This record gives sequence, structure tokens and C-alpha cells, in this order.
Amino acid sequence: MATNTKAFGRVDADGTVWVKDGDWRSVGQVVGAEPAEALAFYETRFLDLESKVALLETRAKNGAPAKDLLTAVQVLVVDLTDAHAVGDLEALRHRVGVVAETLGDLKKAQDEATKAFSEESLAKRTAIVERAEAIAAGIGEKTHWRNSQKEIAELFAQWQEEQKLPHRIPKKAADDLWSRFRAARQTFDKAQRAYFNGKHAVDKEAKSVKTDLCEKAEALADKGAEGIPAYRGLLEQWKKAPRAARALDNQLWDRFKAAGDALYNAGSAEWDANKAAKLALVDKYQHLLKETEVGAAKKGLRELHAEWDKIGHVAKADERAVNGKLAEIDRHVRGIEAEHLDRTNPEKVGRREGFAAQVESAIEALEAELKASKDPAKSKALEAEIAAKREWLSALG
Repeated sequence: MATNTKAFGRVDADGTVWVKDGDWRSVGQVVGAEPAEALAFYETRFLDLESKVALLETRAKNGAPAKDLLTAVQVLVVDLTDAHAVGDLEALRHRVGVVAETLGDLKKAQDEATKAFSEESLAKRTAIVERAEAIAAGIGEKTHWRNSQKEIAELFAQWQEEQKLPHRIPKKAADDLWSRFRAARQTFDKAQRAYFNGKHAVDKEAKSVKTDLCEKAEALADKGAEGIPAYRGLLEQWKKAPRAARALDNQLWDRFKAAGDALYNAGSAEWDANKAAKLALVDKYQHLLKETEVGAAKKGLRELHAEWDKIGHVAKADERAVNGKLAEIDRHVRGIEAEHLDRTNPEKVGRREGFAAQVESAIEALEAELKASKDPAKSKALEAEIAAKREWLSALG
């Protein structure tokens, strides 16, 4: 707020400068200067004081800390007492007093706000600590170490951010919470080191075992398709081997699989030829599916199997379909053989003949009864029973 300082100052002929501050009082002397120049010197000092008061008012309006404002008020009270300046000093003192009167309420409001912020910060730090402790307490086989380590680091960053805030929590509470956080982090770090040390040992063993299996698989390359059974044996060992870190395990598996692919690719042409040969052989012996004489059927099946065994393997994907055609002929011949054995078994033949005699005797009795019957309904029933027994005889024959 600009002030008309001319009404508050005068200059004597000897250069003495006076200010109207209640009564007139001398503020200094400027020798050899024009009165206006002498007066302007002390008016400038007043403007400096006025700027300091305006700054105080702005800081108070913007909610500066009451403690800092009180210090500024005390400094200005001293500066404005018998100030060597020309201007409305009383007005400046009044403005400082107005600010001073608000400091009590301002300090109370700020203390309440500080308490609320401190309680909020305490709650945030407590939550940070409890989460860190939960992570440390939950360490086990299912722990995702990378994610947990990242979260611990984020919790620590949150703690540091809380520490930077101007709102402090009680020192004892802060120290206790930090001790808990540090203990949880140390527990996690120790467990993580132990896990990765153990994992390193497992990785080392897995690498050794699987590298050896890769070398053995690659050594089968010269055998072509004949090396496939041995490769399958190595594959079973691979399944039982310990797992290494994912990247290393994938790298070793790619190497092992490439060795197997080379074997299977080398055998593909041979398998195709074997498939064609076996299908042609089955077609050659298709007549066995219509053979009813057991001797001829068995002889043909023996010849089929002898030629079949001379042909090598087919691709695994074709085995079921190709072998199924051979199995179809096998089942038919064995069925003929089983039926022949059933017909020629002396014990079964005896039972059938004895039963057939009983059935024939029963038929004769039923026919005599039918001949003597005069009842149409009864005659019809007798005819049906006779027909059924004749079917039995036909089946036994």
C-alpha cells in the first residue's frame, strides 16, 4: 500500500531530517544536500519497511507457519520502534499488529492440521510396515521373488517420500516403525539370497545332466532312424532330470529336440517306404478275411507275419492305422481257429450229441402228442415248441 510520506517529514536548514511519529522526532542529518534529496533518503527507508510489512501480510494470508510469522513480527516491531525513516510509521505498526492478532488462531489451526497430517503419515507408515511384514511372513514355495522384491523396493520408496514431508510423527513411533520395516526387509533379503543360492546349485546340476543328454542324443545322428529307440530312452531321462532356470532350460531343450528331429527326419523316407510295403502286404493277404478253412487260414497268416517282420518300422503317427489292418486279419483267423476247436473238442462234442439225443426224443414225444391232439390252440402251441427244438438241433449240428 503506497503512503504519502511528504506529510510525515521535514528538513531543517542544517540538513536535519524530522519525522511526524506522534510528536516530531529527528531521524538523522544529511549535510550538504538539498532538502528534497535529504528527505528522499529517509523516505526510501520507509518504503523498505513498508515492503517488509506487505510481505508479512501476504505470507500470513497464504498460511505461512505461525512460528515464522511471529519471528517476522518481532523483527518488524523492533525495526519500526524509533525507525530512522520518514512516512506513516504508526500505520505500519498497526498493520503489523493486525497480523500479530491473527497468529494465535492461525497457530491453533496449523497445529490441528499438523496433527492430522502427522496421524495420516503415521497411518501410512504403519501400513507400509505391515505390508512389508506380510511379504516376509508369506515367504514359501509359491513366492514370486521378482514381484516381491519389486514391491519391497516400492514400499521403501514410499517410506522415503513420507520422511521428506514436513509433517513429522513422534520420533519414538518413527524409530519403532523403521526398526520393524528394516527387520522385515532383512528377513526377505536373507530368504531371497538362500533361495537363489539353492537355485544356482540346482541350475548347475540341471545344466550338467541335460548337457550330457544333449551330447548323447547328438551322438546318435549317424544311426538315423535306428537311433530313435535310444533317443526315446534319453527323452525319458530328460523328463526325470531337474529343471534349470527357464532361459537355460529352453536353450538346452532346443538343442536336445534338434538332435531328435534330425533322427526322425532321417527316418522319414524309410518309414514311408515301410508303410507302403506293409499296406501292399496286407492287400496281398486280404483273401484271408474270406477264408473259412482253418488250415489254409493259419498257413496264410504265418506267411503274412513272416514277411511283415522283415519290414522295418513306420512313422509313429501311422503305426495305429497300419497295424490295425494286420490286426483285422489276425482276429479273423483266430476266430476261425477258435470255432474249429470248439467244433472238434471231444468233450464238447459228447455233450452236444447227448443233448441232441434228448432233444430228438422230446421232439418225437411232442409230435405224438400233436398227432393225438384235437384242440386247435394246444396243437398250435405244440407246433411252436417242436419248431423251437428243431432250431436247437440245427444249432448243435
